[in-house]
Amino acid sequence: MKTKNSFTLLENEKDVKEWLSKQKVTRAINKLQVHHMDLPNYSTWEKTDKKVFSEPHFGRTQSLNSYGKNKWGYSDGHGHYIAQHFNIFPDGKITTGRNLNSTPIGIRGWNTNAICIEIYGCFDKGKDKMTSAQKKAVIYLYGELCKRFNIPVNTTHIRPHCWFTAGGTYLGKYNSSRSAKTCPGTAFWGYGCSPDGFAHFIKDVKNYVDGKKVESKKEQTKATKFEIVTLDKLNIRKVADWDADPVTTVKKGQHLQVIDTVDAKNGNTPMYRLESGLYITASDKYVKKYLIRRV
Repeated sequence: MKTKNSFTLLENEKDVKEWLSKQKVTRAINKLQVHHMDLPNYSTWEKTDKKVFSEPHFGRTQSLNSYGKNKWGYSDGHGHYIAQHFNIFPDGKITTGRNLNSTPIGIRGWNTNAICIEIYGCFDKGKDKMTSAQKKAVIYLYGELCKRFNIPVNTTHIRPHCWFTAGGTYLGKYNSSRSAKTCPGTAFWGYGCSPDGFAHFIKDVKNYVDGKKVESKKEQTKATKFEIVTLDKLNIRKVADWDADPVTTVKKGQHLQVIDTVDAKNGNTPMYRLESGLYITASDKYVKKYLIRRV
């Protein structure tokens, strides 16, 4: 743990726990925001930050602070102008930002009583793929904040920026024509920010808070076999694309074997890839999932 210009570098889970335990917070906190930086992205990290700054984590944090001072000039009362409270870098290290006793500049209409976290990178489809080190840090930072401030791990208290309009209206999901931004990314966490997709992130944070092992998406695929039961008559497609014409349908109550969960084109809801190689919705509104351990 190292501090420079009143920003602190948290290098691991232990540092996060220790730093949080020492903070005297008088502001009520019961909400956590989820953001990606978009720009800077992973290319910026490799081609600029690591080459321009002698200490890239501090250099980028100071740059973000300077941007805030010039852009909105809203100080946290402790000499900081940066919008967010934490920055999570591609290598898994974290820097502190705005003082925790100061309201963030993150989501219009949802800043009061909130903590703003920015994840370095752009996690839209086809852009940056989150490193395992960064993903691990994201989980334990959100998890430790939930434990420190007794925040329930659900979407009432943890929400992505894209679930709001630019004016601050809450949508409850990403809407490409109404959301303020795609933030934290249309491929965030490997699933995107539909309610079903974002639920995977919430589940990982909750598992951390509950002391359960958080498995990677690859580990989950290897370790389990899925069986689903359809809750309605459903379309089956040859490709994972909501605009693709159905090739057949299945009746309500039919049992199907699933081998993977994938992002689907032209929609916000993921799809299940069946053993047959065909695709069906992964929405829990239409299918019930069972996990069967491989033997």
